[in-house]
Amino acid sequence: MRKFQLVPLLLILVVLLGLYASWCAPRSGGHYLADLRSTLIHEEGMVETRANLLIVRPELFPSDYRSPGHLRLKLAAILDGARDKGLLNERSVVALPDQIGTWLLLGGERNELYGARSLPEAQAWLLLDNPRHLARAWLRSEGFPGLGETLLRMKANEMARDYQQLFGSLAREYRITLLAGSLLLPEPHMENGVLHTGKGQLHNVAPVFGPDGNLLGIPQIQACAARGAGPVTVQEIHTKDMQVLVSREGCRSPSLVKSAGMRNGIALFLRGRLWPLEDLTDCCGASAFSRESPGSGSHLLSTQRVSSPSVAELPAENR
Repeated sequence: MRKFQLVPLLLILVVLLGLYASWCAPRSGGHYLADLRSTLIHEEGMVETRANLLIVRPELFPSDYRSPGHLRLKLAAILDGARDKGLLNERSVVALPDQIGTWLLLGGERNELYGARSLPEAQAWLLLDNPRHLARAWLRSEGFPGLGETLLRMKANEMARDYQQLFGSLAREYRITLLAGSLLLPEPHMENGVLHTGKGQLHNVAPVFGPDGNLLGIPQIQACAARGAGPVTVQEIHTKDMQVLVSREGCRSPSLVKSAGMRNGIALFLRGRLWPLEDLTDCCGASAFSRESPGSGSHLLSTQRVSSPSVAELPAENR
């Protein structure tokens, strides 16, 4: 009699296991529509065969991070547009915004996540889809990280790998020096030219890739202070033809970039509809820049002269 009483429980268990297996089944790719337009909003000097600094403010959305391939498609379209406008050559230095790599966190998830209307909704999908991995990441962490930080730790190894492969391949294909923005990783470090992660504090990592696709020197690594801006640091990038400086205030956005000789830096920031980074982790504090620049598509700013542009010549959001 007792055996017959166990039958319903076994049936319920089988159904639950079936539902879980169905939930964890490989995700379908879904439909992907992207605005690949880019607009030149500021140009100083004629590029031709001379060195120039090309600043890119890409318009990105959660759906652009479905996979490294999707993000590569978007960024390659921007670089193709810049090349068609005569803004790229082998002496070009291209600068991308900080935290462009952090949202690789969203890769490989189900379609519902990319339609989330808020970060808490997106985090809920990540939690439902990765309960075991999330629990393991939390248990292996130092201290008691929140949900957003635990999600970053859960995918840190994949993010570091995808980031280096993606931006290294773009630099190699377009034969450019690429300031590839940055990403948040726990205890990042280099081993034999490969970016790795650990279990310690979150840091903002800012690598630079050469025209051969390899890292140029040691990436700038800056600890993220809890709820603080952090100290201002300056990253110096030297090529054969020019020197570029990137100023950062902790892991806040935007960073400021300029070539040697320019008086004022130009703001680097992500456009589009990605969520504020401070909603993901406390270590970054409130963003220092929240205004959206006008117009659709990605924005390009190119400067070739080393003399400082006047304030009137710069786009309004830089003043």
